[in-house]
Amino acid sequence: MIDFSKFKLWIFDCDGVLLDSNNMKTTAFAEVVSEYPTECVKPFLEFQKTAFGLSRFRTFDAFFDRFLGRPPADSEKEKLLSEFAAYCQSQYPHQPVTAGATELLQSLSARKCIAYVASGSEQSELRQALKKIGLAENFRDILGSPRKKSDLVADILRQEQDVDASEILFVGDAKVDFEAASSNGVAFLQVSHYAADPAGMAVLRAEHAFPHVATLADIAL
Repeated sequence: MIDFSKFKLWIFDCDGVLLDSNNMKTTAFAEVVSEYPTECVKPFLEFQKTAFGLSRFRTFDAFFDRFLGRPPADSEKEKLLSEFAAYCQSQYPHQPVTAGATELLQSLSARKCIAYVASGSEQSELRQALKKIGLAENFRDILGSPRKKSDLVADILRQEQDVDASEILFVGDAKVDFEAASSNGVAFLQVSHYAADPAGMAVLRAEHAFPHVATLADIAL
């Protein structure tokens, strides 16, 4: 098992890592595309479950490009984004904190470790939700979409140049989290219990041999 005590900088995804909110996001996507043809919606929702960590902006781009096979009409994408945001704003602050998240963050703070959030969730919405839930104070910064997750991690590394790459850990639950960590040369840890695509992540883990825990409660410092 990985030696967690060596990491001075921790970067967390949110959905499926800090909050048990993946199902809420899937429901939000299903709600806002429910009036489109079923033959397009059903495969889109299956795709969405395997693409957690992508921003809603890129996910809706895929809906039009790959599943509807046409560009959005005037204001059509903006309408979907607005409806999706309204749903998330009402539901996000009520999502349960994952097992061990509060305790781990308190432990990292006591050890003077640095913690960030880098999420595919919309940034202002994410900050408001984590503030209402009571987790925001644990992080040096909370970063989200529409910027790509790999770019968010790159920004964090530029801001924390005094921390060696070997002392940085990205904690996520999805393929895009692994890719963001790998592209920036930092270690990756998968949280598996709340993942939206456990089968896909099991295949990826077998291929790349990255460590995993069921929940944050399994991390021993």
